[in-house]
Amino acid sequence: MKLSRRRLSPLFAVSARHDIAIRRAWPRWLLGLVLALVLFIVIAATWGLARSVFSGTTASPDSSVIPLSVLQREEALGVELAELRRFNASLESELSMREGSQTTLTQHTEALEQENAQLKEELTYLQKLVADATREAGAKIQDVRLEPLANGVYRYRVLLVQGGNPKNDFEGTVRLLAGTGASQVVPMEAVPDRNSAESPDLAAPLPLKFKYYQRLEGLFRVPGDMKVQQFTVQVFKKGGTSPAIIRSINIK
Repeated sequence: MKLSRRRLSPLFAVSARHDIAIRRAWPRWLLGLVLALVLFIVIAATWGLARSVFSGTTASPDSSVIPLSVLQREEALGVELAELRRFNASLESELSMREGSQTTLTQHTEALEQENAQLKEELTYLQKLVADATREAGAKIQDVRLEPLANGVYRYRVLLVQGGNPKNDFEGTVRLLAGTGASQVVPMEAVPDRNSAESPDLAAPLPLKFKYYQRLEGLFRVPGDMKVQQFTVQVFKKGGTSPAIIRSINIK
């Protein structure tokens, strides 16, 4: 029995020349975690590679590739904006012209109102003067005025009346004289005035012909820096050589 065991033992005995290592197996959850990590890395690498590939060919927002409808809409808006600007400029120009016309019309109206008020005042004054003058028969110089303006220009006003219920017109001439303090006669040059149809020659006598009254009014200029201190009106009857009526005023 012992002999049989010895013979069989070499057949089933483990030889000491071969090294046998026994390793411990990994848990399943750890293997699953490793596999999931590897799978995540592969997916991330694939996504990054795809992004780098397609980023070179994908158009950016600033690209010139714009839908045709957007370009057409932008062009239409530009045309509409230009038309609105032209229309606005036209309205502003028309408004400016209307404002200018309104200002001119207002100034003209004010001037007419002022002139109308002045004419009414003068008419009232003339009616009073004529009413007072008709009490005495014959022609006379009812009123003389001289108003200094700028640059040596003077405005004169002379009113002649004939009272006493005259039957005939008074005919003659009138001569206007301006002088300085030393009684020196100053040359007078007629200045055009909007109230007068023409500028008379003041160096010569002016014709007179009226039945009830006649008014003389105008502008004249004296030379240099001369200052008129006396203004004289001389009235001559027709055919007379010496003045029939004289009236002078002093200018301060």
